[in-house]
Amino acid sequence: MQSPFLQPLPREPLSHNPRLSNLNGSTLIISMLFLTLMSFMGLAAMQSAGLGEKMAANYRYGVTAFHAAEAGIELAIKNHTNNSISTSISGELGQSSYNATIIDSAGVYTVTSNGAHSNSGAKREIVATLSGAVGSKPTIVNWISSE
Repeated sequence: MQSPFLQPLPREPLSHNPRLSNLNGSTLIISMLFLTLMSFMGLAAMQSAGLGEKMAANYRYGVTAFHAAEAGIELAIKNHTNNSISTSISGELGQSSYNATIIDSAGVYTVTSNGAHSNSGAKREIVATLSGAVGSKPTIVNWISSE
């Protein structure tokens, strides 16, 4: 037995409703525009992530080149302490290499060390001025780093 309060409402087709008769297909168009907008936002996010990854890699390669240049300075200091001054030092450190030149000017030594990362081409240069007698640990008077 049906309740008199739960009678189904009479349904009329949407095409007979004058307000909705002009909106046929509008949901599809709005949905497609929304999906297109979301696709473009996704592409922009992917490009941004790719750019961030490249920036991080370039930073890492620059730090590696700096460490190689620093290794050249450290080796020059070690040679100065061990009483074995030479005019140039070179070597490799992982995927990087360094080349340091030492110029003596009346007990003041200018060491220019260049570090380079072999795969990326990142380069760093450190110029250090050392003073002190050969055979003793030198004092670093000045230290300049550049790209």
